[in-house]
Amino acid sequence: MPEEWQPLAGADLLERLRVTGRPRPALDPTMSRRLHDRLDEALESCIPTELGPAPVVVTKDRLTQVLTCEAHHVASQFGERRPSQAIACGALIDSLFRQLVVTGHIDDAMADGLAALTLDDHQRALVEWINQLPAPQRSELAMEVERQAAGLVARWPALSPEWLPRTQEPIKASLAGGRVLLSARIDLAVGRPAVDHASVGIVELKSGKRRAEHRADLHFYSLIEALRSPAPPFMVATYYSRTGELDVEPVSEDLLVAAARRTVAGAEALLRLATGAEAHRTPNPLCGWCDALPTCGPGQERTGTSIPQDESGGDELAGEVELSDGDEEWQ
Repeated sequence: MPEEWQPLAGADLLERLRVTGRPRPALDPTMSRRLHDRLDEALESCIPTELGPAPVVVTKDRLTQVLTCEAHHVASQFGERRPSQAIACGALIDSLFRQLVVTGHIDDAMADGLAALTLDDHQRALVEWINQLPAPQRSELAMEVERQAAGLVARWPALSPEWLPRTQEPIKASLAGGRVLLSARIDLAVGRPAVDHASVGIVELKSGKRRAEHRADLHFYSLIEALRSPAPPFMVATYYSRTGELDVEPVSEDLLVAAARRTVAGAEALLRLATGAEAHRTPNPLCGWCDALPTCGPGQERTGTSIPQDESGGDELAGEVELSDGDEEWQ
């Protein structure tokens, strides 16, 4: 296991966040404009004439979904994600991480986490699901939340006010004359705005296991920050509360260019789908859990099964796996 994947705590964790092994990029006032111009040119050339006035919103999950399979994206975007133990654990740990950074302590992990989720209207259905869990499942969830919260308290250092820590910070960038909006919410941002060198770091918290798309998500965050600020972040990091591992990556211009290309590819697909165009079907490991499987030949061929669509048009095998942190297995 690489050194940076070992559990880190306290001063060692802070040092790993501060030092990436590369010099921090010097402030380049023209970088943001160059990125904007390249993205605007690429996106304006692929905006359908029949697109409505509302902007197409590109998020990390939509980007990953549509690049994995357009049909999966279309099938999953119209319904709410089904609650699960892993989704609940991820939401609770996110809330507790914010509490720890802001207040410096966690008292009763399950109670504190639920209290925070209750204040968020978007989490109302998840809170109701948690409250209705049978005692054994609720106890299992509470044990995992308490275990991960205890790890956060033991390992995560107090951040000096000089680091200017911001939790759940929304970031956005408007492109192509407002027809495309890149949008994200950062678990933790540290560092003051750039003066001479890039000085902002972005940290994403994950309560489950490692996934390849985690780095791509952070690259997307880096791109948005570079578009809206005088300088890109100097580093992006994923902290895994399940294990205490910290994955840190320095941000370079090559990384931003690659993120821009990926974003254009995904945005182009989202723009086309926003007009009602037929979704392309790409067999992939998610086929077995996709809402579209009953009517998807390539997906059924990929999974080696044949599932008839029920008469009501519903699907008993509604997707339990999403391309987002909340559905990661933590057991």
